[in-house]
Amino acid sequence: MMQAELDDEKVRYISIVRKEGGEPIIGIPYREMSVDPDLVASFVLAIIIFENRQLKTFTKEGYVVIIEEGEQVVSLLIIDRVEDDSAYRTTLAKMTERFESEYESLLDAWKGDIRPFREFALGILESFPYRILDESLVPKLVSKSDAAPDHRSEIPWSVGKTHEKIHKILNFINGKRSIEEIVSTSGMPKSEVMAIFSLLDRYNWVTLSPKITPSVCLQKVTKPPDFLIAVYGEQISNLVELCDGTRTLGEVSDMLPYSIEVVTVVSKTLIDYGVLRYTPEEEQ
Repeated sequence: MMQAELDDEKVRYISIVRKEGGEPIIGIPYREMSVDPDLVASFVLAIIIFENRQLKTFTKEGYVVIIEEGEQVVSLLIIDRVEDDSAYRTTLAKMTERFESEYESLLDAWKGDIRPFREFALGILESFPYRILDESLVPKLVSKSDAAPDHRSEIPWSVGKTHEKIHKILNFINGKRSIEEIVSTSGMPKSEVMAIFSLLDRYNWVTLSPKITPSVCLQKVTKPPDFLIAVYGEQISNLVELCDGTRTLGEVSDMLPYSIEVVTVVSKTLIDYGVLRYTPEEEQ
């Protein structure tokens, strides 16, 4: 199933549990719930594992628990109510099959150590990303700062090979390449790169903005600082004033004695310094 058939905002929680003993192997919370997802999962597992009952779907407090059994694990996906859960179920079944295939030897020789399984968080996010992102967006790294503790939170799934893959992608982020261009340049599978950007977006390591094109609308935030006026001249103030959130950059360029290429480069600098910003409509 294509991700386009899934609504990322419906996903609440995913858990993979060992069938034989009921031990939780990995669990990823997506969004807050009015009930404890672990309690819901425990109840469902008790029915499946200890009462040996077949159960494919369970409803609790307005949430739907989709259940897929493998040979050695049970996967649980908690979502908001949807009219048709077939896309979610198919994706969950494929994810479960992949998990058992990749970790067959560890599951066969179970020793109770769940740390090696944390790397599969990336596999889960390939199937169910935190957010389905537009590939045309341009990522920019956020600077870690004590003044902004919500930025660049620690990524709990950045371990082992996943850690290496995340940092490989970080090296491609320069504030100019789009996600699509990074997918092409990195040589990594598209689903894996999109999952990584889902992580980076969730934990505030990047901001995502539309690529600057003649059709983009920008709006003024503040006056340009003196040092930018010294570099670009007084016309930069005219550019800023013309960016009122309704004119496209192409229209602004037509009102100035500069080409669209020049206006685009200068506008990018003004965005970086907080003088201009994308309109709320552009940022969506």
